[in-house]
Amino acid sequence: MHVSVVTLEPWAKSGNNEIQAYAAVRGVENQVLQLKITAQSMPFADNTFDAIISIGSFEMIGDERPLALSEMVRVAKPGARIGIAEPMCQPIPMPAELVELDNQFSLGFQACFKTLDWNCNLFAGQGLPITDSYYFDEAYQWWLNYRDLRRISEEEQQLITLDNGRWISPGLVVGEKKV
Repeated sequence: MHVSVVTLEPWAKSGNNEIQAYAAVRGVENQVLQLKITAQSMPFADNTFDAIISIGSFEMIGDERPLALSEMVRVAKPGARIGIAEPMCQPIPMPAELVELDNQFSLGFQACFKTLDWNCNLFAGQGLPITDSYYFDEAYQWWLNYRDLRRISEEEQQLITLDNGRWISPGLVVGEKKV
């Protein structure tokens, strides 16, 4: 089985090939291509890819998620799976102390994080029957591990700690493009 990966990295700084370097360490540099483009406007032909996966970035597209998903559907072959594994939120109001921290430091959690149902409805609205959807059971531990990497601001680290597994939760949604 041969797998080729095209990774969209719209936030990558010019000349930053971190993804390519990581692929080289793993011995798959000839199978991975990093492109500085957005999911909202992909320069690929219709029905190009066997699968589309977004991990940890779909939520950052914000209000343009419907446009990005329509592009993902467009470039996916009929029968292809289209999936997201992303930071999401539980279907409860954001706890008040998190709202305060989010507003004070303009973190964007309220604006970016949507529920699993919201994402499933987005997929269904694009004509994608849902094949799988769930919140990850080990979500809180993942958030703690991510926090402890210290690659995010101190305020984001504080929000994760204060949340204590109540509101933020990675989730997964997979749909299938109709044949």
